[in-house]
Amino acid sequence: MLHGRQAELASVTRLLDAARDGGSGALVVRGEPGIGKTALLDEVTSRCDLPVLRGLGIESEAELSFSSLHLLFHPVLAEHLPQLPAPQRQAIEGAFGLASGPPADRMLVGLAVLTLLSSVAERAPVLCVIDDAQWLDRSSAEALLFAARRLGAEGVVMVFGVRTGDVPFPAPGLPDLHLGGLPAEAAAAVVDEHEHDLEPEVRRRVLAEAGGNPLALIELPAALRTEPVTDVLPLTSRLQLAFHAQALRLSASTRALLLVAAADDTGDLAVVLQAAGNLGAGVEHLAPAERAGLVHVAGQHLSFRHPLVRAAVYQGASLDQRLRAHRALADAETEPDRRAWHRASAATGPDARISAELARTAELAATRKGYA
Repeated sequence: MLHGRQAELASVTRLLDAARDGGSGALVVRGEPGIGKTALLDEVTSRCDLPVLRGLGIESEAELSFSSLHLLFHPVLAEHLPQLPAPQRQAIEGAFGLASGPPADRMLVGLAVLTLLSSVAERAPVLCVIDDAQWLDRSSAEALLFAARRLGAEGVVMVFGVRTGDVPFPAPGLPDLHLGGLPAEAAAAVVDEHEHDLEPEVRRRVLAEAGGNPLALIELPAALRTEPVTDVLPLTSRLQLAFHAQALRLSASTRALLLVAAADDTGDLAVVLQAAGNLGAGVEHLAPAERAGLVHVAGQHLSFRHPLVRAAVYQGASLDQRLRAHRALADAETEPDRRAWHRASAATGPDARISAELARTAELAATRKGYA
């Protein structure tokens, strides 16, 4: 059951209703990993009583020109290709390797896509769904967006699903629908639907840390059941894959800076930059992480876009990398208790000096009515 997406479903339903009345429309659904884009598109498709063309961007095929376009139209190509005007048909045949000839003209391919959609919609309005559009090869993306911007009275609805933070998918001229986290009531319903015997404290932490992300709401309970309670959020392999992949595309220096920020839980930008500098990463390596939307900087405070991003960056690093990050933070810290904590986190065995330092910070915490 799809929880908390009534408004988003209504947006697509309005487009479908308009198509039944002879109109057309397009929509780009954007959201972070695990936020429920595919679930929303699946729900739309399952409810739709119209013919559906379904396509998919595939990362491993992103360099193959027109591969995504071929995947989308392959089921209807034999029936509808002969109906295209000759120049458009020849352009599509050339793009798909069905005939020899000069390189496909981009405008003719775009027009052919529009004509193909119109032809498929002659008998009944058609819904065209393209998920993971950020992985469309460039030629397919250009042709599909060209057609989407020129829809009029064909009875065609095109919906693109896009994961934010990966490869950019600019779609000027098309309306965006941004999927945010689920409302509190819907988030609780997702947890309760999948977990019937969750301890109250674990349930509370799942709801707090997931930020309304459906994948996290489903996956976090299993991770929290098997891991001790720490400041670092444990992740399942699905969550790790979803939230760490973006960081892996950045340079080694930017990843080192992100790891330092993930190991530090204060968000103090000065400390993070000094510690990162000890590992060879400078302030110039922060910008790519900001552009990717992994972190935000406001004044002297650095924060991750989502707690799951921080957890994925930390857990995606090797033990040696995490130890070096904590050592760098210990050298950069001016607060004695924070310095002691990072030294302890960087230790690989018993250390009397670190134990004494922790004891002193515990005494200081007690004198100021803190928690040791």
